[in-house]
Amino acid sequence: MTFRLPSNAGYNTLEGKVRRAMSLDSEPCLLLELRSTGTSFRRDNHDFMEVVEDFDLRLPQVVVLRAHFDTLVRALRQWQVTQEPFSLDLDHGGDVTCTVEVRPHSDAASDRWKPDFTLVYASPKARIEVNFGVDASCLLEWTEGLEQAVAVPH
Repeated sequence: MTFRLPSNAGYNTLEGKVRRAMSLDSEPCLLLELRSTGTSFRRDNHDFMEVVEDFDLRLPQVVVLRAHFDTLVRALRQWQVTQEPFSLDLDHGGDVTCTVEVRPHSDAASDRWKPDFTLVYASPKARIEVNFGVDASCLLEWTEGLEQAVAVPH
């Protein structure tokens, strides 16, 4: 089952799927595939009648702790009630980090009701960061997709 987080403006998305449940160092984990696409970069001779993706990032093997995944879903449900910003590390504690944030950024046109979503996936040798504005409907779609993705047996 796939899940999707669209941006508020519709120009960026984070899509993913739970590939399978697994265990790492005796910890229950999920193997995710994530893909982020968007049209965030300015280009010459852009035809505004046609939307062409400026980037397409695919992360085929993102391992997250199941408990941290469940904490993310709870934080997203809580955000729908309180709009409290949060930052969560989903990784399994190795040298690779996977951090998700939902919060207003001081350098962006965001606020409590339209925060920024940030995904940072990093290792000692590489770092990928995706950031875009979202709102309550975007986060609700993502939350429901995440819940459905783990409700289906893998």
